[in-house]
Amino acid sequence: MDMKRYMKNEKAMNVTPKKALKGMNKKAIMFSLISVLFAVLFITIFSQKFSDINEERLPGSNMRIKIIDTYIRNLDIYIGDSIKISTYHTLDSITNYSRKNGFFSDKSAFDAAFYNCMTCGYVDCSNQSAAKNCSLDQYYLKFRLDNITALSLEQLNIDTVYNINSISITQHHPFEVEVTVNLSYNVTDNSSHTYYAHWNKQLIITRPVTIIGLLDPTGYINDSGNNYTRRIIRYAGDNVTAPCEFDPSCWNYTNTEIFYNSKTFRDTPTGTSFLQRYWNDYNQSDWGIETILHPSELTNPNKNNSYIDHYYWSGLYTCNSGKIIVNLTFNSNEDIHLDNGTATWYQLRNNSVTYCP
Repeated sequence: MDMKRYMKNEKAMNVTPKKALKGMNKKAIMFSLISVLFAVLFITIFSQKFSDINEERLPGSNMRIKIIDTYIRNLDIYIGDSIKISTYHTLDSITNYSRKNGFFSDKSAFDAAFYNCMTCGYVDCSNQSAAKNCSLDQYYLKFRLDNITALSLEQLNIDTVYNINSISITQHHPFEVEVTVNLSYNVTDNSSHTYYAHWNKQLIITRPVTIIGLLDPTGYINDSGNNYTRRIIRYAGDNVTAPCEFDPSCWNYTNTEIFYNSKTFRDTPTGTSFLQRYWNDYNQSDWGIETILHPSELTNPNKNNSYIDHYYWSGLYTCNSGKIIVNLTFNSNEDIHLDNGTATWYQLRNNSVTYCP
């Protein structure tokens, strides 16, 4: 793990789900308003500077070029921020879709669904039925780009034709994903029938997107009783005591109970990454995360299983699979079951008894 980058991003990651969701919604509103403000600003400049100039001279003016240059610079910013907003909402939408339809077969199937949700608002762009709706409303990327290009044509006489060439999503940090969009566009001054000026541009934009506040895909999709609704909160986030964040040797009964009660996720190379959880991949990852499940959020909790989330949902850490499961109690009366390896890591073995085999 790149610890320097991890520490650099610590402040950005220390947000609660409520703040993350609120922030994304505020941004969605703000960027829509900004696009309108751009138009108003440009129209004001246009009107003031050229009200006394003959219409034939207008298209060739330096001011017109500057207006379009400003539009393009702000368009690039708008695209980058739209990628972040759309990605955040798309991930939660895909989680909700998967709860009804199950896990994706593999990473390729997830990537295809992510691309489709971002570009057409449906898991399958060729089958835009209600069952395939990503339920993104105005948050998918193409809608946002269509909105700004229509506004620029209507209000500024700037014609923008774009094409999304590719979208990819990867993970290189436990609490954020990276989205890269390859996009090309052509901007033409539509104020003259001669189309005297146009701009061609190809962009490859990569934006980090926090996963804080998003639904945990593994549990949300796995839980048949729909009891599990946990969202990603980072261990050491706002209002969370995290004495063992960078010191594994400090784990003990008291500190593990604090972690358990916080219902947070901590990063661990023995866990699965956020993205892997969409296609039910339980392989260990450098960007892995884990949490300790509460019996109350499980439908018919399996006491022969480890309550470490990625172990529990995989079904690979049970008495039947040859694992030693131990039993201990948190909060005086909550019955917790862990695999022997995890109990040893959290230094709980002296506080537990063997449950099975």
